[in-house]
Amino acid sequence: MAKFLVDADALVALAKEDDSNHKKALQIAQVSSGVSLYTTPFTIPEATTVLSYKVSREAAKQFLRQARQRKLIELKLTAQITQLADEVFLQQNPKGTSWIDCLNVATVKHHSLDGIFSFDKFYKKFRI
Repeated sequence: MAKFLVDADALVALAKEDDSNHKKALQIAQVSSGVSLYTTPFTIPEATTVLSYKVSREAAKQFLRQARQRKLIELKLTAQITQLADEVFLQQNPKGTSWIDCLNVATVKHHSLDGIFSFDKFYKKFRI
């Protein structure tokens, strides 16, 4: 069974109908049956915050309730994963690099996941 990490941007794209990736996200979600989906402890809170800013507080509340009921497997944050995320972050030079994106890279590598459900191009440079 394939194992994928889900990034907050994918969850936002699923929930926000006017998101530029909404249709793509729905298509990917439809074909993801039989795939194990994982998150970090920050994924759902980050998506909830984005929806609160970009859609509405009510949409964010509804998303949070539904997201907590999904069968997403939350991977625990360990000192080893945090250290790896820090190392990935410190190797980056571009302004605006997200530590959370570096955490996602570290999580995929540490847990030997097959990939990430995200629309962020950052992960391509890590062959994820």
